[in-house]
Amino acid sequence: MDMELRRFAKEMKTLDKDVRAWDVYSGLESIVKNSLTSLRAVNELQNSAVRERHWQQLMRTTGVSFVMDENATLGDLLELQLHRVEEEVKNIVDKAVKEMGIEKILGEIKQTWSMMSLTYETHTSTGTPLLKADENLIETLEDNQVQLQNILMSKYVEYFMVEVSGWQRKLVVADLVIGTWLAVQRTWAHLQSIFTNSEDIRNQLAHDAERFQGIHQDFQSLMSTVVEIDNVIKVTNQPGFMEQLETLQQRLSVCEKALAEYLETKRLTFPRFYFVSASDLLEIVSKGTQPREVTRHLLKLFDNLADLSFKEEEDNGGLDPKTPVALGMYSREGEYVPFSQPCVCEGQAECWLNALEKAMCSTVRQEISEAVAAYEDKPRDQWLFDHPAQVALTGSQIWWATDVGIAFERVEEGFETALKDYNRKQISQLNSLINMLLGDLTPGDRQKIMTICTIDVHARDVVAKLISQKVTSGQAFAWLSQLRHRWDEKQKHCYINICDAQFQFSYEYLGNTNRLVITPLTDRCYITLTQSLHLTMSGATSGPAGTGKTETTKDLGRSLGIMVYVFNCSEQMDYKSIGNIYKGLAQTGVWGCFDEFNRISVEVLSVVAVQVKTIQDAVRNKKQRFHFLGEEIELRPTVGIFITLNPGYAGRTELPENLKALFRPCAMVIPDYELICEIMLVTEGFLDARLLARKFISLYTLCKELLSKQDHYDWGLRAIKSVLVVAGSLKREDRSRPEEQVLMRALRDFNLPKVVTSDVPIFLGLISDLFPLLDIPRKRDQELEQNVRRSVAELHLQPEENFILKVTQLEELLAVRHSVFVVGGPGTGKSQILKTLHKTYSNMKLKPIWTDINPKAVTTDELFGFLHPATREWKDGLFSSTMRELSAISHDGPKWIVLDGDIDPMWIESLNTVMDDNKVLTLASNERVSLTPSMRLLFEISHLKAATPATVSRAGILYVNPQDLGWSSYVTSWIDTRRAQSERANLTILFDKYVPYCLEQVRCNLKTITPIPESSMVQTLCCLLDCLLTEENTPPDSPRELYELYFVFACVWAFGGALFQDHLIDYRSEFSRWWCKEMRAVKFPSQGSVFDYYIDPNTKRFTPWSERTPPFELDPDIPLQTVLVHSAETISLTYFIELLLQKGKPVMLVGNAGVGKTILVWDKIAKLKEEFMVAKVPFNYYTTSAMLQRVLEKPLEKKAGRNFAPPGTKKLIYFVDDMNMPEVDAYGTVQPHTLIRQHLDYSHWYDRQRLVLKEIHNCQYITCMNPTAGSFSVNPRLQRHFSVFAVHFPGVEALSTIYSSILSGHFQQGGYSYGVSRMTNTLVQAAICLHQKMSQNFLPTAIRFHYIFNLRDISNIFQGIIFALPEQVRYPIDLVHLWLHESSRVYSDKLMEEKDVELFNKILLDTGKRYFEGIDESILINQPLIFSHFAHGMGEPRYAQVTDLEKLQKTLMDALEHYNELYSDMNLVLFEEAMQHICRISRILESPVGNALLIGVGGSGKQSLCRLAAFLSVLEVFQITLRKGYGIGDLRSDIAALYIKVGVKNIGTVFLHTDAQIPDERFLVLINDMLASGDIPDLFSEEEVDMIVTSIRVELRALGLLDTRENCWNFFIDRIRRQLKVVLCFSPVGFTLRTRARKFPAIVNCTAIDWFHPWPQHALQSVSSTFIQNISGLEPAVRVSISEFISFAHTSVNEVSIKYQQNEKRFNYTTPKSFLEFMKLYGNLLGTKRKELSQKMERLENGLQKLLTTASQVEDLKAKLAIQEVELQLRNTDTEALIAKIGQQSEKLSQERSVADAEEQRVEAIQAEVTKQQQENEADLAKAEPALQAANAALNTLNRLNLTELRTFPNPPAIVSNVSAAVLVLLSPNGRIPKDRSWKASKVVMSKVDDFLQTLINFDKEHIPEATVRVVKEEYLRDPEFNPEFVRLKSSAAAGLCAWVINIIRFHEVLLPYTIIIIQNECSLSYMKNFKIFHLILKIFCKKSDVWQCDFSF
Repeated sequence: MDMELRRFAKEMKTLDKDVRAWDVYSGLESIVKNSLTSLRAVNELQNSAVRERHWQQLMRTTGVSFVMDENATLGDLLELQLHRVEEEVKNIVDKAVKEMGIEKILGEIKQTWSMMSLTYETHTSTGTPLLKADENLIETLEDNQVQLQNILMSKYVEYFMVEVSGWQRKLVVADLVIGTWLAVQRTWAHLQSIFTNSEDIRNQLAHDAERFQGIHQDFQSLMSTVVEIDNVIKVTNQPGFMEQLETLQQRLSVCEKALAEYLETKRLTFPRFYFVSASDLLEIVSKGTQPREVTRHLLKLFDNLADLSFKEEEDNGGLDPKTPVALGMYSREGEYVPFSQPCVCEGQAECWLNALEKAMCSTVRQEISEAVAAYEDKPRDQWLFDHPAQVALTGSQIWWATDVGIAFERVEEGFETALKDYNRKQISQLNSLINMLLGDLTPGDRQKIMTICTIDVHARDVVAKLISQKVTSGQAFAWLSQLRHRWDEKQKHCYINICDAQFQFSYEYLGNTNRLVITPLTDRCYITLTQSLHLTMSGATSGPAGTGKTETTKDLGRSLGIMVYVFNCSEQMDYKSIGNIYKGLAQTGVWGCFDEFNRISVEVLSVVAVQVKTIQDAVRNKKQRFHFLGEEIELRPTVGIFITLNPGYAGRTELPENLKALFRPCAMVIPDYELICEIMLVTEGFLDARLLARKFISLYTLCKELLSKQDHYDWGLRAIKSVLVVAGSLKREDRSRPEEQVLMRALRDFNLPKVVTSDVPIFLGLISDLFPLLDIPRKRDQELEQNVRRSVAELHLQPEENFILKVTQLEELLAVRHSVFVVGGPGTGKSQILKTLHKTYSNMKLKPIWTDINPKAVTTDELFGFLHPATREWKDGLFSSTMRELSAISHDGPKWIVLDGDIDPMWIESLNTVMDDNKVLTLASNERVSLTPSMRLLFEISHLKAATPATVSRAGILYVNPQDLGWSSYVTSWIDTRRAQSERANLTILFDKYVPYCLEQVRCNLKTITPIPESSMVQTLCCLLDCLLTEENTPPDSPRELYELYFVFACVWAFGGALFQDHLIDYRSEFSRWWCKEMRAVKFPSQGSVFDYYIDPNTKRFTPWSERTPPFELDPDIPLQTVLVHSAETISLTYFIELLLQKGKPVMLVGNAGVGKTILVWDKIAKLKEEFMVAKVPFNYYTTSAMLQRVLEKPLEKKAGRNFAPPGTKKLIYFVDDMNMPEVDAYGTVQPHTLIRQHLDYSHWYDRQRLVLKEIHNCQYITCMNPTAGSFSVNPRLQRHFSVFAVHFPGVEALSTIYSSILSGHFQQGGYSYGVSRMTNTLVQAAICLHQKMSQNFLPTAIRFHYIFNLRDISNIFQGIIFALPEQVRYPIDLVHLWLHESSRVYSDKLMEEKDVELFNKILLDTGKRYFEGIDESILINQPLIFSHFAHGMGEPRYAQVTDLEKLQKTLMDALEHYNELYSDMNLVLFEEAMQHICRISRILESPVGNALLIGVGGSGKQSLCRLAAFLSVLEVFQITLRKGYGIGDLRSDIAALYIKVGVKNIGTVFLHTDAQIPDERFLVLINDMLASGDIPDLFSEEEVDMIVTSIRVELRALGLLDTRENCWNFFIDRIRRQLKVVLCFSPVGFTLRTRARKFPAIVNCTAIDWFHPWPQHALQSVSSTFIQNISGLEPAVRVSISEFISFAHTSVNEVSIKYQQNEKRFNYTTPKSFLEFMKLYGNLLGTKRKELSQKMERLENGLQKLLTTASQVEDLKAKLAIQEVELQLRNTDTEALIAKIGQQSEKLSQERSVADAEEQRVEAIQAEVTKQQQENEADLAKAEPALQAANAALNTLNRLNLTELRTFPNPPAIVSNVSAAVLVLLSPNGRIPKDRSWKASKVVMSKVDDFLQTLINFDKEHIPEATVRVVKEEYLRDPEFNPEFVRLKSSAAAGLCAWVINIIRFHEVLLPYTIIIIQNECSLSYMKNFKIFHLILKIFCKKSDVWQCDFSF
């Protein structure tokens, strides 16, 4: 029906236009439209999710009621007129679908929890049932809680609200209960073992033990009742159960707190407990009453006290038979020393450990006392056997110092040869010791004698030096600067003197250890460190690796008999953990040596400085106890803090100055190797030590200078020492062999393993030069070699001599070094060497243990553990837990930790103390894990580039050269796996025949697309042969020719498949030519290259790949970018991918961007069988190994034990795209790659939380990589696992095939004209030619990073051509125009400069002219060639050419108006370029997968034009809104909501994002994934995915497609890709865009670029003229010139900016934004000026108005004047009469004038006098000024405070009353002096302090009545006490008032006479003035008329 209606509607549209006006037509049209809508609604209502309640809702909505049952018909539904309520129907159905989803989830939850039950296990010691932690239960619980949470957030939850809330409540309770239950259980079990097993703890914590007993009983009873029910929900939701558990937890926490405090008290009692982890301490304390159980921890507490010898129980001498009594102690070397007094080990651990410490010290002290006393009773070589090693050594040192002292005394007595005699005695003693070393000795005695020898040699050399320097006194510095031991008989103590420092021996038992060779450098270091202690400072030894910094400190400690704890410092240490160490050191009084101290972060070091200073100050002040870290602790003054520094190494900081000041520095330089070597040779029993030492050191010096510089070469002290140990053992094994031969063998055999092949001849040459004519065979262990051969056979490897040698060399290295680096390139056999030796150990029944870790696959914190900064909780690390587990294993079999990963200082430096002689891992938690003698660290690495010398020197090196094994062993082993004998024989011959030549050719003359190890190529060959040599292809006993045929085919692709080609050179062709020329046994067809053919399985002949090409059918619905048209190359690649995938081999496709790698892989894996499943693993710059692990683990499910695999029996393919994109760290490692390599090498990785192995099965990898992006290549050790194939840009022929197929298919399907269809080939050729020219002319550079042209560009051109319908492309010329336009869009729009665009246009025209006749240049030159989807207006979207720009502008203006009506106003000027950009953006948005990258400077209109283009394409625009704290999580949720809107609701949307909206670069990770695939990992929760799938499922069913979950998801993502258009608006300024494009390639690769060039002049004018139009009141004549000037100003600034940049090398950016700002400024200024002018005009108008008014008034006055003129005439007559009268009197007037002249002279004399008087007065007035200032100053001393204070005086002194009275008088108004001047009256005046102060300030000092002045002067000022200084003694406020009164009166006295004189002067001046006026009038009158005769009298 739907189809029929659509057809009907289509037919109606074809009717004549006139018909459309008829009512019948419109009525019919609405019926059809409504029917279609109603049918759609009915279709919706068919959904199975619609329930009865939804029909009820529909009835309410439509207002029609009906019965919905099986009798209901379609007609009934149509009567509802559903077209009116289509949206409501949609919403109801949508709601029904969502509710159905909720219903389903609730049903599943109900079902799950009805079955889910708890499992229990029984506690071993108490039999209590305990809850078993079920991972499945916890996981289900968490998942269901999240599901319910999501349902509650849904708007469709209303109907199920009660049920959902109920389930949520139940599950929350269950979660809380299980969590609390497990925590309670864990704590209970922990405390139960402590309180039950330790009597001591029970006694000590009696109250807590009792409390725990109560808890124990309650817990047991609770558990026994709970066990009866097993359903999870029923158990956990029992009323009161949670409360009971919480109560138990609180009670248990009280016990735990008490226990923690208890442990702290234990630490304070026995401070060595500070150096033991909490768990160890608990064990020690809980087993404190069983000392035999504690002895295994003794080495953690004492230097070398490893075990105790206990008295047998029956022989306990009166004590309780069960009381353990220790009789003596054992060192770790097995030396036994009986205690001087038996040590009773009873009571608490800390008590008997304190007793043990005292017993140890007193024993050592007594032994030394006895040894010193007995020294002269026996010969020395017998005496030393009577005493323990430490005692013998100390005794001999005491006697050496004594003997030298005696010798000096004898020299002073005159025996000059005394010292020489003693020296001879020393030499004889030494020789006798060396002779003893050559005999049979027990290992303990040998070690003892070697140690004494070492010290004796130094003693001998010191005496020899004293002799050579002619020292004759014991006070000489040469002697005083030595460590001199002496025994004080009075004190019964041993003391050590050096310079002016003295130390008491500490008597720590040190066992039978070796001692350092003492060199002059050691002596200097001893002096510095001892002086630093003497001065109460600390010591800091700094210097390069292997100079003995730590060892010298430890050795000095041994000389002083003190324990030295070594701590390896790391970044994990914080001030609290270091503070705890210091706390322990201060209380124990031992030394701490902090190795690599400057690895600690500088923030921590500044706090550490304060801690060290506190300890030093306490020692300096000789305190017994002091405050430290908030508590008072005991202090032992022997404490020493030493640090070692490696300046300038990686990961080191500079020490803060406040810390440096506390440490005395000692620079350690490379010591005298020859001396050390000589002494060590002596101690190893070599007689000719000096000569041999010289040879030894010469060899190492020459090796350093002559051998190549390798990172793993170390010729330093540690290397020397290890060879000497070997030499010693060799000498003892074969005593008859000459010493030279022994040393030569040791030097040769121990160094050869690390020497690279090229250096071997030189090395052996040096040895033969130093040891001429010696050639001793290698010492071989035949039994070991036999076992190795057996292991090799079992492992199916080849027993090559070199391989066997390497395995035995490794064994020899492991015998002398506990850390070994196995170094070598990929595929050299490192792993097999390790596995073989491990297997050998197994065969020898040694029970070896192997644990491998890739240290770079986890973070340093995850590797070593860390303290949580907030909670101080210790989170264990992978390495630390592994080492602890291995050290706990008791058997002596080899235990290996194989660290297989790149070396970097950040992690390996934390192993320094493990790798050196300390053999201890020190953790930030203060725990110290010892490396047991059977444990070894093995590092499997490819190089040591990032390792510091400190690391290299600490381990032995086994270097595996590539030449040692080569490829042949691998091949032979592989051939052995083939069954048929004939096949094996043939293959052996074929490998020898072809492989060497292929390898040489690739090595010398060819280049692969990415560096590939040679072993990897051979491996690929074997993999391909595995796939090809099947029973179908090569049946058993096939002829050799057939094997050779397949071998050649595999060989060609294994060696040639990864070769590089570009437009300059094609190595594939070169390989093909070389092959055809050299390898002629198997003939390839003559056409094409060797890569063009495959073997037809039927004919067994070479057949072109093109024959396998499937026919192509164009699907118009599929975007062209995702269409795969197979060519010969793609067919060959898919063939090999399929072969290798079936065999589970990793595959890597390498090729530049846009060559179709991803599409190829997706096409292949989409067609795989059901047994495969695919997980896409997106890589980006910020991918870490943890993120990768999450993605890799997501599709896996747990199988038995620790095994994980894909669901069922499926195989999982991880498809890793952009393999080389993640960040490369500072040391060259890509973290995610390490995890993949760990998986490929070992098939496992570690759980990052629980630190347990996860074995991963049935997974394989297929990867893609762009060799010009990211890190370019990947680590060779990872690369070697992959079979690599290069994916090249298709050749011309392939391109022609691809695009001809597409275009011809489109033209045929679309019904285009014959003329157009005929153009297909020409058009394709033109497009390919243009593309080649573009690639050649526009090469990418650092700035033009996006000039990369690939298949995507050609596809985009043809995508554009396919847009046009047959009506628009009628003639071939239309097609040419369309091609020209599309080429311009694809290529020209991404060009960044105008000159590039011009060059492109030229290339385009040339190409066009070449391929098409009659192409007109004017198409490009005269008018812009524009095609758009709205060329014929908005209503008809057809892709056509725009012929009329005005019409286009009108269309766009209409659209803009329409937009502005709907959305916020956009004020756009649509000049030509703007319109072009809209058309370009619209074209991109209309493309099926159209994403755009708009590049332009700010204000160029990117966002506005994009919004308009989106509006034209009927797309909504979505843009994120940044706010404070907006992060990745917010962006994720925004994108998720957008995806649901677009993907589920099918609303086309543009996601607009600008660079201003990227506060964090990681935002681009999500955007990169959106662009690349549309699928963002972890964007949705599982529930959201289910909801999406459910929604999409309905649509898929409607379309008749398969509705599997995978199909639904793919459909959803496909719709996202089609309907969601990502538009990025970025600025090209700076390096940001370039960096982003490098880190996130999809930004450039998966978008169409539209580069916004600077606005041209006419555009600027267009914008400015529009702007000017909007300004009202401008004359039309100036509008044009103004707009022209505005644009001229902008462009001229641009031009000047270019010159500025060229000359000054600085940028000035002028953007369209600044142009708009410029116009805005002009508008604002114009407005301001206009306003000013209008105001002025108004004023002018007002003035004119006033003038007019004045003029009318003047007319009135004129009229009045006329009348007055008449009156004037009359007056004139009168006046003339008067003049006549005056004339008569003029004579009299002249007489008067002479009198006046005389008077004038007199007045002038008066004026001179007055002026003089004025000047004198002014001088007097200046004298009054200081008095006034003094009065003001006095006022300034007064303030509210002191006046208030004055007021409060009840009875002030008389003088204060006088002052206040004087003030009252002065302030009296008008001189009315008050009678009451008492203190009371004064207080009233001063009551308002502020007003009183104001009155004083405003006092009228110029007008003081005379009476007032008189009273003040007479009554007050005459009083001698009325003086401010005197008054100040009484009150400061009164003093201020007093000063004010005095100064006011003084001012008045100066001012008064001055005032009188001023008045007199003013009178005189007034008289003069009046006279002058009069005189002037007189003169005027006299001049005017001499006839006036008046009588003037003065």
